[in-house]
Amino acid sequence: MDRAKQKRIRNIRVILTNIFMSISVVAIVFVLMLIAMGFSFNESGRLEQAGLLQLSSHPSGASVEIDKSVQFGRTDFSKMLSAGKHSVYIDKEGYDHWEQDIKIDPGLFTRVEWVRLFPKNAQITNVSGFKPIRLAEFSPDRRWLILAEQDSNNLVRINIQDEKLKRETLPLANLLNSSSAAAHTGDLRIMDWNENSNKLLARWERDDETATWHLLDLEHSENSISLSSKFNLDFEDVQIANGSASKLWALADGKLYSIDIEKYSVSDPIAENVVLFAHNRDTAAFISTGKNENNKTKRYLLTYKEGEKGSTLIRTLSGKKDLAVRLAMGTHWNEEWIAFQAGQQINVLSGRYPSFGKDETDKLKTKLEETLDYAPITLSVNQKQRIIIFAGEKNYYFYDIETTDNAAISVDNKISAANWLDDYLLWHNVDGKVIIRDFDGGNRRTVAKKASADKPVVISENNHWLYYFSEKDEEVTLKRYKLD
Repeated sequence: MDRAKQKRIRNIRVILTNIFMSISVVAIVFVLMLIAMGFSFNESGRLEQAGLLQLSSHPSGASVEIDKSVQFGRTDFSKMLSAGKHSVYIDKEGYDHWEQDIKIDPGLFTRVEWVRLFPKNAQITNVSGFKPIRLAEFSPDRRWLILAEQDSNNLVRINIQDEKLKRETLPLANLLNSSSAAAHTGDLRIMDWNENSNKLLARWERDDETATWHLLDLEHSENSISLSSKFNLDFEDVQIANGSASKLWALADGKLYSIDIEKYSVSDPIAENVVLFAHNRDTAAFISTGKNENNKTKRYLLTYKEGEKGSTLIRTLSGKKDLAVRLAMGTHWNEEWIAFQAGQQINVLSGRYPSFGKDETDKLKTKLEETLDYAPITLSVNQKQRIIIFAGEKNYYFYDIETTDNAAISVDNKISAANWLDDYLLWHNVDGKVIIRDFDGGNRRTVAKKASADKPVVISENNHWLYYFSEKDEEVTLKRYKLD
């Protein structure tokens, strides 16, 4: 045979082999990419994309059933599932069970971290006794209890993470910059906490109906400040702007201010005719009134970033000017959001807060716009700034920033507020019983009886105990329900 011809044939074979190998590699990589993205063939032979479900529970180590099929793994647990709804059932020996239908979105990560299992035979102990109390509040990070007895001029700070409930007594006179005789009179309310729960804002309304605002330093009481006296402003609302509580946002006489505690300085008015405001660190959102082009009074939603020259208009609010309005804002997984209500209308915007003087208002996209058949009376957000609750007296509406899930929930008891038991569970007192449910209304359970109706309930941040109060014969008892 001709050598040249043999060489040509050999070269063709090499080329064809290389082409085949290249196509094979590309096909294998493509298939692996599809598998990594959750694609698989269903029973009908059609290609579909799955989603990843991640389940965590307190306590962990619970068994998992998905669509009535027992899974090999235990919580904390992850599995790829086909898109759509799947029934999930979780239980552990000695505890009650948890169940819910979970919606899986194709190609997305669905994180369920609110599974809470309660002991079937819980150990409940009396851990502290008090005389009638005028103030009792757990810190948002679920680490501390602040308490004041009715006739005492002291504030008690209790570490609810500690087995022995380590406590310290703080003289109210030092915290309020007042005399001991005056310190135990009137109504003292906690309005806000800093991130470390060592400083808090308090509003003290005296018996003569005068009210003052105070920044209380629980670790160094000598650094506590009477804000009303220091800045000579008639405050309507004050909120802590950063973790150290060195910056504050404040509303006084319808004007919004920024306060620097370290410099003892207050800004010029940021805005006027302000109805209410909320904040997310260095950004404030506020609702103010003004005249439109037809000389009619309207309400506007605006934002202001610390250090900028002016505010940015976000929305003109619909509805009559006397409708109740509420406002909240936060950040979840780097997604900034604003939630607001005007009467029965509720809205959630998310994305990025715009900057003044730039055409950036489209950075905040409308994610929820609903008209409810009731007017919410509270707007509440969980500590992770993921779940937003618009609550009525026997209804509430939730929105999940992470998944965009939302729904209207009806309950069989008067709730009046969204009370957070932990990061995701709500509690309500019904005839002395502590009723809990997931934020989406599921897994309703009774965890305590004969609880004080006007006292708070919480699960400690370390997930060891649930705390609540009971009262009998002028004696107030702090009770502890062991969870693990």
